[in-house]
Amino acid sequence: MTALPLAEGAPASRGLSDALRAGEPIYLLPKDDVANGVISPALSSCNSADVMIGFFASQSLAEIAPGLATYLRSTQAPLRLIVSPYLTAADQLALAAGTMPSESLASAKIIDSLPDADALSRHTLSCLAWLVAQGRLQMQIALMRDALFHPKVWLFRDGDDVATLHGSANMTGAGLGKNREQLSLSRSWMSDDGARTCARLSEEFEMLWRGGDNDCVIVDLPKALEERLLRDYKSDRLPDEDDFRRLWRKAHGLPEESVAELAASDSREPLRFAIPEWLEYRVGEYAHQGEAVDAWRATGWRGVLEMCTGSGKTLTAMIGAHQLHVEVGPLLIVVAAPYKVLVQQWCGEIGLFGLKAVDLTAEAGAKGRERAIANARRRLRLGLSTSEALVVSNDTLCTPEFAAQIAKHDGPKLLIADECHNLGAAGFMANPPTFFDYRLGLSATPVRQYDDEGTAALFDFFGDPCFSFLLEQAIGRCLTPYDYHVHFVPLSADEMADWRDLSEQIAKLAWKIQAGIKDDRLNNLFLKRRRVLETARSKLDKLGELLDEENARALRYTLIYATDKDPAQLDQVNAALNERRILFHQLTAEESGDKVRTQRILSRFQSGDLQVLTAKRVLDEGVNVPQIERAFILASTTVRRQWVQRRGRLLRTCKAIGKTHAVIHDLVALPPEAYEGGTLDSEAKKIVNSELDRAWEFARLSRNGAAIGGPFAKVEELRALLRG
Repeated sequence: MTALPLAEGAPASRGLSDALRAGEPIYLLPKDDVANGVISPALSSCNSADVMIGFFASQSLAEIAPGLATYLRSTQAPLRLIVSPYLTAADQLALAAGTMPSESLASAKIIDSLPDADALSRHTLSCLAWLVAQGRLQMQIALMRDALFHPKVWLFRDGDDVATLHGSANMTGAGLGKNREQLSLSRSWMSDDGARTCARLSEEFEMLWRGGDNDCVIVDLPKALEERLLRDYKSDRLPDEDDFRRLWRKAHGLPEESVAELAASDSREPLRFAIPEWLEYRVGEYAHQGEAVDAWRATGWRGVLEMCTGSGKTLTAMIGAHQLHVEVGPLLIVVAAPYKVLVQQWCGEIGLFGLKAVDLTAEAGAKGRERAIANARRRLRLGLSTSEALVVSNDTLCTPEFAAQIAKHDGPKLLIADECHNLGAAGFMANPPTFFDYRLGLSATPVRQYDDEGTAALFDFFGDPCFSFLLEQAIGRCLTPYDYHVHFVPLSADEMADWRDLSEQIAKLAWKIQAGIKDDRLNNLFLKRRRVLETARSKLDKLGELLDEENARALRYTLIYATDKDPAQLDQVNAALNERRILFHQLTAEESGDKVRTQRILSRFQSGDLQVLTAKRVLDEGVNVPQIERAFILASTTVRRQWVQRRGRLLRTCKAIGKTHAVIHDLVALPPEAYEGGTLDSEAKKIVNSELDRAWEFARLSRNGAAIGGPFAKVEELRALLRG
């Protein structure tokens, strides 16, 4: 089936700023033809388009068909929609047909059987099913807790240019062509106000697209269909608060409430802290979560859970917090995380347990945080909530102002520290918040490598590790297996000379290591020497060969790790991808500092629009991108924590893309003598030693370890070099 075909000789698309240059700031419908005057030209000239709308109806496709057809031809980006759960019965059938496997797609027959459906309606519905089936229209369903999802926002992007159409018109035939409506057009390139409006609405869309907040949960279309969350908005009455509240609770896996119970409740009803019914933590693949909570309880609600990435540390911590709450009563929960993106993820996970998390990173400075904390204390004191959750960055956790506000609460207090190994540094341990009655540290690698003192201080505050669930236990249960391919590449003569020179300088200062003297110059020399291995020029050549062996068109869900010690390598990786016309985007500290930009990049990658992410350590901790199934590692340090985190990042399960396993390509630089058949001197052997531990650690858990020419054989090659 072909949907919305283009007419021959259709005009070439213009840039968005040109297409909307003459646009008016205000449109009054139906007098102004906004479909042909704004939406169609914008679709014809943009690179991506997003819509969040109260009500959607397939008739709207007929209104915007010319622009949509050009959009589909000129870009591979999907049209993303966030809509209310209230759709017509016909649209629900068409969407269901579009989500079937292609071999059983029978949308035309289903739609033709609808009573009173004329030819145009049937064709439009068939187009809708086709768009969904081909992935060109991606729809998510917005469920408000007890209110109507009612925005009307169109977002069009062309590079840095953004335009947004917003106002009162829904994405229905009547909304775009018949009703009395008003829409405003904001353009980022026209004014500062326009730029702010576009940025604000873009941020709102991305927040919703990645899962929503405590008041609005976002559900993928297939799940909404499967769980029967969609409702017919052509019914005899409009949806009311009870309808939305029931849908919201169903989407969260929370128990149903009767209409009578809802009517009797009011805004002062305490939030109910509860473990979601769908959460299986005593049996099955995630039974380790219940075991971890039991271990923490047995140590007096203090301790560290050593759980690998992907094993569900966040949910485990919240299960434990709930069980502590049952035992001690109203509880003030403080969650600390090292990065903002982790803070935001925690807020979403806490919402699954019936609590409305307070994101203190979103408050306006110290005064804003003080007010938010005071409000949480007040709600607990007055019994307006049974527990309160505050989520904070590590930087704020360590400030005296924050500590003073938390210490004022005279009830039970729990600190949950995510990636707690970061708190072993001097800044936190110099004045630890000992007023927390209960403490829980979470980390895949709680031991701070090369820092026995920091590790001891960390365990002294939180308690010793009381439970471990390591990668070898998780693979095949809650993590996918992986194949490991190690590729040896030679250092050049110049690079080897640099290594030797740096080693000589290090040897002259080595006595300081034995004496326990910290020396910045010595640390810098070690970094420079490591950089020689991580930035070896032959790694770029090998990466090019490996990429050429891939089907460039089919390449998806791929990650390339470059060194963070020299920006030139990432630039070279990006150039190699550009040369091969592979769609990619880098994700470094620069991009991750902008929440909206980061989410836009990740959303495009998760949808398959971007084939590759290139990164420098940014994805080592916390960011959840389960779609990643292939990685090329150009740079890896000697820090074991990084090895664990990188594999955990890759091995998350993802049924949505049919992920069965992951593939890791590790590029390892060796001395030139190893390739020339010569004898390795002590400095050359240091290089081999520095890479051997990582290669063995990656190889020992791989599913192809014992294959002919596989990673075990490669490790033996390295060991033979050391013996030679």
